[in-house]
Amino acid sequence: MITPVLISPMPRFGAPLSTVVLAGDGSLLGARIADDGQWRFPGPDEVPEKFEKALLTFEDRYFYFHPGINPVSIIRALVRNIKAGDIVSGGSTITMQVARLSGGNKSRTYAAKLSEMLSALKLEIFRTKKGILKTWSMNAPFGGNIVGLEAASRRYLEKPAAEITWAEAAGLAVLPNSPSLVFPGRNQHILRKRRDDLLKKLYERKYFDSITYILALDEPLPGEPKPLPSIAPHLTDYFFSSNNGEMIRTTIDAALQARANAIIESHSRQLSGNLINNAACLIVKVETGEVLAYVGNSRTDKPGNHGEDVDIIRSPRSTGSILKPILYAGMQQSGDILPNTLVADIPTRFPGFTPENFDQSFSGAVPASLALSQSLNIPAVRMLRKYSVEKLLDLFQKTGFTTFTRSADHYGLSLILGGGEATLWELTGVYASLSRVLNRFGKEGKYCPGDYHMPVLMTGSINDNERPVYGEPVLSASSIWLTYEALKRVNRPEAEAGWQFFSSSPDIAWKTGTSFGFRDAWAVGTTPDYVIGVWTGNADGEGRPGLTGITAAAPVLFDLINVMGTSGWFPEPSEEMTMIRVCSKSGFRAGPDCPETEEMMACVSGLRSESCPYHKIIHLDKTGTKQVNADCAPAAEIRNESWFILPPAMEYFYRQKHPDYRPLPPFLPGCTTDRSVAIMEFIYPTSGINIFIPRDQTGELTRIIAEVAHRNPSKKIFWHLDQEYQGTTRSIHQTEIFAGTGDHVLTVVDEDGNSIMCGFHITGK
Repeated sequence: MITPVLISPMPRFGAPLSTVVLAGDGSLLGARIADDGQWRFPGPDEVPEKFEKALLTFEDRYFYFHPGINPVSIIRALVRNIKAGDIVSGGSTITMQVARLSGGNKSRTYAAKLSEMLSALKLEIFRTKKGILKTWSMNAPFGGNIVGLEAASRRYLEKPAAEITWAEAAGLAVLPNSPSLVFPGRNQHILRKRRDDLLKKLYERKYFDSITYILALDEPLPGEPKPLPSIAPHLTDYFFSSNNGEMIRTTIDAALQARANAIIESHSRQLSGNLINNAACLIVKVETGEVLAYVGNSRTDKPGNHGEDVDIIRSPRSTGSILKPILYAGMQQSGDILPNTLVADIPTRFPGFTPENFDQSFSGAVPASLALSQSLNIPAVRMLRKYSVEKLLDLFQKTGFTTFTRSADHYGLSLILGGGEATLWELTGVYASLSRVLNRFGKEGKYCPGDYHMPVLMTGSINDNERPVYGEPVLSASSIWLTYEALKRVNRPEAEAGWQFFSSSPDIAWKTGTSFGFRDAWAVGTTPDYVIGVWTGNADGEGRPGLTGITAAAPVLFDLINVMGTSGWFPEPSEEMTMIRVCSKSGFRAGPDCPETEEMMACVSGLRSESCPYHKIIHLDKTGTKQVNADCAPAAEIRNESWFILPPAMEYFYRQKHPDYRPLPPFLPGCTTDRSVAIMEFIYPTSGINIFIPRDQTGELTRIIAEVAHRNPSKKIFWHLDQEYQGTTRSIHQTEIFAGTGDHVLTVVDEDGNSIMCGFHITGK
């Protein structure tokens, strides 16, 4: 008998499996049917005890005692078949059923039965009893296109097989014997009789007590197959593509996922009134990077395809201003700026690129932290020019972004305003990494490069016992903390007005972003415990008026924050910060001429930052209203005073919003003007700029508007282009200039003889 057994085929199963995605608590988030159209779930590691006892009692009582064949059952079945004149009983053991299932459940013949018996014997030699039972539970038919115990439990009972009751175990155990006859939902009387008979046998064998038996008889039968949950459809699709045929246990919090779905759907209905059809959010736990909620896109019942199937979380989109905090942190760490260093906010033009603030206004100069919290574009571009695009791209790469694959020349200074693309997945992951770095430093005073990683989706992906490897920081804790302090002051949406007066309102560092053309609206917020990333817009890239981060994405963010609750604030990394004396007026490191100073906590590298360039000692007459010098006033009557002096262009706009700004007093008649202080400055054009002038509808070249800032606007200014007089202005120093292609020199002279020149080039293409 040994030789036939050894040459008999080993039962094998190669049928495709369904993709099953579970939440962290084991509840079902979603599933995708197997490639052959069957619901065939990957089985659990062990067959549940209740189902095992019910199955063996019903099908194969001596499973653990026979070698794969039960001679008594075979003889009994043979006698019944002879009497009936047909095959009415197979006498199959569980092992023989596994052999038959592996062959596709072929028609019953004596030859096929002999092959099953030989295969069953071989199966018993090379497999354990538990393994055979598990194979059966994964491949037995349970009616319709439902295959396997786990799929049957999820479809009929809406729960995992590990949680079924005795009555449910008995109801499922009798199905594979004749699934077409007792398919749930039809022939219920037959199904009930078989289930109840099995429950009686289980009770008689003392598997449970009489109370359990009575209660089990009253439990309802498995009904018709229920629709499977679809709580995270885009996440399910992601695993269907990357882990097809697997059962994936994710880090998702099922309850939070449901709340996030509801919030996204609620806001999507409101936004759809403005034809904004899509929204997405991602919630990440800071400590581990585990994803707690993954809403890849909103779902709508509106007719038509609005791109709901697109997983926005994984889709690269223009970043808008959402990455400005990374630049701010980088410049804090490098010592290029201090938290409140004044940054120019004046009309600024670069070749092919003219940044504008969202409200198209200018402040002249703003503290860097305020420029960040108010998301001013011009200061950000000027800061990037100082920091360099190359360094920022390197910082993006080191913190975790992978989508910025082009050269610095390709992106240029527009990089900080959305000239590149990122995904919500990476954006949220990077902010979580920064918060993780800050938390670790607060606890251990050390840095771990491993803290920079993308969000984690699958349980078991992080080894909690792995010892951290310490190293140098990408961004220091102090630079991150200073950035978050600035982001705490970002103005919240109207619905959050007065938040600071409520103790229940959480402290959160947050930022919005709006891409060019109102195509993408972003919002990201972090606390020490979690990070939330939100995107709203249209998946097809259509822009809409009013689609901004503050109006479309921020309300979603704060509704999600309210769900998450409060979590304190990050500890100040004071051990790697230092007190720096700064100029109260300019925010620069205090210079010798700064009259008012204060101490501020900043990165140690801030000690290398530039000292205040805007305070200068000027000489006044005894009245303090006129400037003088030694050529026109006795030394005894000269007063020396430190004066806050901005460059003319910055001063022109700064004065409009700061009525307390004191312009330089005029010189006393007869005194020589101090040429070291610029009196005028070109706002446009700027020196060395290339200008393209379009033609109007008649084909004629249009004119450019030249503008100059003068410290005393009432002074007359005389304009000359290539030494040819163009005109005179007073108060508003703007004039039309007509010039052909080529190089030109624009010269302006005021009535006191002060002059400035600007060379520029006009191109015809």
